[in-house]
Amino acid sequence: MPRLRAASDEMLHLDLLRFVACVGVVVHHSVEFFLPVSIRPSLPTGLALFVDLFFVISGFVIARVYEGKVGTLAGYGSFLQRRVARLLPLHLLTLAVMIAVWSAFSALGKAANHEPSYEVRCILETAVFLHALIPCGNGIVFHSATWSIGAEMVMYLMFPIFAWIAVRTKAGFVVATLAALLAAMAVDLTENTGSRSWIDLWPPFRALPSFMFGIMLFCYRDKLAKITRPEVLLLLSSILMILWMITDASHVVGICIVCLVATVAVAADVQRNVSTPVKRLAPLGQLTYSIYMWHSVVILVILNAFGDKLLHASTGVMAILTIVSYVIIFGVSYFSFFAIETPARRFIDSLGAPPRRAVPVTS
Repeated sequence: MPRLRAASDEMLHLDLLRFVACVGVVVHHSVEFFLPVSIRPSLPTGLALFVDLFFVISGFVIARVYEGKVGTLAGYGSFLQRRVARLLPLHLLTLAVMIAVWSAFSALGKAANHEPSYEVRCILETAVFLHALIPCGNGIVFHSATWSIGAEMVMYLMFPIFAWIAVRTKAGFVVATLAALLAAMAVDLTENTGSRSWIDLWPPFRALPSFMFGIMLFCYRDKLAKITRPEVLLLLSSILMILWMITDASHVVGICIVCLVATVAVAADVQRNVSTPVKRLAPLGQLTYSIYMWHSVVILVILNAFGDKLLHASTGVMAILTIVSYVIIFGVSYFSFFAIETPARRFIDSLGAPPRRAVPVTS
């Protein structure tokens, strides 16, 4: 079996943090099935802020990998091609699976009032990531978790603008990042109610300050080398972040803690002081996208449809089904990463590339 390997030994703490965030999202979407239907709407929503941690990490990684590579039209085109190659194949595959699953539920009369719209326009908009921007049909999509992928694509489209500002004035980019955060907070206070409504923001607007903060961390990564014992601070701040999320306290404060965790993780990576557990667990970060895309499918079928709706399972049975679901999610994600995503990404990346010249064999 192929072995997971970190893409680089320079971002191991961030890789591990990505995996932790992904696990947090899976737990967020599965824990409700342990509880009675009547109290599910009142469950804490803080774990959803792990998606914002994804946005911060994505901003840093994109800035690092594509530094100085999007200044031309050709470079920008290559950047978008690689981003599409990374996201689109699995997105389309899981969308097709979700359509098939929901069609089966509909045929069995089990879709209830949660059935997504089968309008061709809605499906096409979802396929090209527009469902995060434009509501369609009844507002229910086949693969609800992919709203963040649509928001990510908007950030990728805007990345040359961010890079242009950051290269010319780092201080100006800091001001722009703070302005984006304040604007998002203002919209949140104006349009939503309560202190736990950050997750109700329009997806691109929600992703914007976090993604920009990640780029800002890249701009000032050398300054972070002065932080003392960042690996200890990372552990403590991560514990604080999780505790804050599960108590469902203010989302805005939670976002600030998320940014703190990302900051000390970058500092730990810059200082290259990596412990053995981090080295061993960091490669799991390669499965983050796979897990994120497949977990909704598995949870929908096993926990929601089978355990909750069909069996009306007790807490003990649901716990067993949850463990089974987690094992399936990991196994499917592992297979998907090596057998589907990686080959598809290499194929799309190679499109338009000049053919390799054959080297004559000499005796």
